Formats: sequence, C-alpha cells, structure tokens
Amino acid sequence: MKRGNLYISPRSWEIIMESIINEEIMGNNGSSSNSSSKLIQNFYITGLGKIEEIGKSAAKKAASFISDLTGKPVDIGVVSVMITTLMEIKKELKNEYKIFTGINFSGDISGVGVLIFSEESALTLSKSMLAEMGMDDDEDELNDMKISAINEACNLIISAYVDTLANSIGVSLNMSPPFFNKGIEQEIMENIFKEHNTTNPDDIILTFKSELYSKGIGSGFEVLMIMPPESINLLFQKL
Repeated sequence: MKRGNLYISPRSWEIIMESIINEEIMGNNGSSSNSSSKLIQNFYITGLGKIEEIGKSAAKKAASFISDLTGKPVDIGVVSVMITTLMEIKKELKNEYKIFTGINFSGDISGVGVLIFSEESALTLSKSMLAEMGMDDDEDELNDMKISAINEACNLIISAYVDTLANSIGVSLNMSPPFFNKGIEQEIMENIFKEHNTTNPDDIILTFKSELYSKGIGSGFEVLMIMPPESINLLFQKL
C-alpha cells in the first residue's frame, strides 16, 4: 500500500491490522467490528501521517546538519518512508560492498539507527567535511580521518531521526557513540538484525530514504530504524 511518500508492504500491513483488531477485541471483550474499523481508520489517518511527517522532518534536519558540516547548501530530493518486515527487507539486501555507521538508542523504546552509504558517497562526504575543517585529503581511501568524519556525520544524521521519532511520541532516548563497519550488505545487516533480537521474519522494520543534492556532493543515504518487537509495538500504540 502506498500513501504519498509512505509505502507499507503487504505483509507488514496485515500484521499491523491484526494487532489493532486483536487489541480492540481483547480490550472490549469481543465488541463490534465497527469499533475495530474506527481504530483502523484512525491509525491510517493519524498514525501513518505521523510516520510520514517523521521522515520529512528528520530529512530536513539531516540536510541542515550536512550543510553545516560541509559548508555547502544542500537540497532535499526524494524522501520516502517504508514500513516492511524482516523477511521482505532481506530480499532487497544486495551482495554489494557498502559503508555502515550506526548508533544504538535506548529508553522507552530501544534499537539501532543504521546509516548506509555507497563507498563513493562516503568518500565524497568525508572529503567535503575535512575540506571545510581545513584538512584536505584527496586520497580515495577511507583512512582514520575520513572514518572519523563519517562517524561525526552519522552522529548528527541518525540523531536527527532518533530525536524526531522520540519527540513525535513523547519519549526520552539515550544514544551511544557511533560504530563503523564496512563489507557486504547482506552479511553486515544480518549481524545487526541478530544483535538487536530482530530475527522473526514478521518483525517490522522502518526504512527512511533521502536523496541530498549539493554542489560537489551528489550524496544519497539510507537509514534503517531497527527495533525489537516490543519497541515497535509501543511505537505504533503511541502513534
């Protein structure tokens, strides 16, 4: 199902609706289906609207942070939000080399925000950041300085998404220092899913995709918000 820039995969839509209906039936001792219908309608209008707004607001913050880091204006291209399942997202993972950096968050809800770059995008962004700080580095390899710059970008970009998510549902979250990894997308993501107890094929995943454009920086990034089932359930309840 597609709503504006928000896409809900067929299986995740089934899971969300089943959860809403079951909660309504249990909470009202088998009350009428009309009540459940209103709940679903409210989720569609209010909940999905909030998720879509989270993606847009976070992308704007991320663009502003990157502009500050590189000293160059940044325009936002496509912003899309996807609600999908672990099984469906695994089918989309590629056997390609990627750059990963992420931040674990904890509090009322917990999980990890993962930022995924192509190596070219990671190099371009890190070089621009270093140049802005007066430390030009034209080498086409990810040395310690470039990795440090990418981690700083992650710290700001992921925090834009985590803070926007937390503020939208009125919770307080703590974030860890960024971690860095590189390797085959399928292998790295499989390990991250396991580390965060996301192993059931029907576990729901939020994906935010944004395209950012700037003179000298043609950069796109993908953000995955991976939360264990209890946290994703609380998120939908609060929305």
